[in-house]
Amino acid sequence: MQDLTVLTFILFICSWNCMVSGKSLLTNLMKQAETLQHGLDLASKVGDIGSHRNDVAFTAVPTSSRSYSSGSVLRFNSVKINHGNAFSTSNYRFTAPSAGLYVFSWSIATHKSYYGNSRLMKDGSTYHQTYCQKTYAQCGSTITIWLNKNNQVWVTSGTSSFYAYGTYSSFSGWKIH
Repeated sequence: MQDLTVLTFILFICSWNCMVSGKSLLTNLMKQAETLQHGLDLASKVGDIGSHRNDVAFTAVPTSSRSYSSGSVLRFNSVKINHGNAFSTSNYRFTAPSAGLYVFSWSIATHKSYYGNSRLMKDGSTYHQTYCQKTYAQCGSTITIWLNKNNQVWVTSGTSSFYAYGTYSSFSGWKIH
C-alpha cells in the first residue's frame, strides 16, 4: 500500500511539472508571437524594409558638344545608368517615380567664348542656377530637392547662350529617401 502511495505521489509530481512546463512553454510561445507581431506592425509603418523597389539613379551625358541658346534644354542623350528608368533621353527629363528626397548634380564644361549659365528646372520653374565666367570651366552644382510623384527635373541654359563640351558634361540624380 505504501508503494502505491509513493507511486501516486510521483505521478502527481510528474503531472504537476508537466503542466507547469507546458504552461511555461505556452507562455514563451505567446511572448514570441507578440514580439513578432510588434515587429511586423513596426515594419508596416516604416515601409518596405530591405526593399529596393523605390531605388532610382541615373547619369546621362551629351553625345556631342554644341551651342545652346538661352532657355534651351540641355541634351543629355546618352545614358550611363538609368536604374528605375526615370530619365528620358527623348525629352532629357527626369520624372520622379515616387515622392521623396532626391539629389541632382550637373556639370557643364564650357567654352571660353561663352558664359556658363545653367538652370535646374522643376516642373517649368527654376529651382537652382549656376554661373561661370567666360573661360574654359567646369560649372555645375549639386542640390537636394523634395519631389512628388511625376514631378519633372531637367537642365537648361540660363539667360545667355553657351557652348557645352559633350565629353566633359553630365547630369545625374538619385533618390535618397
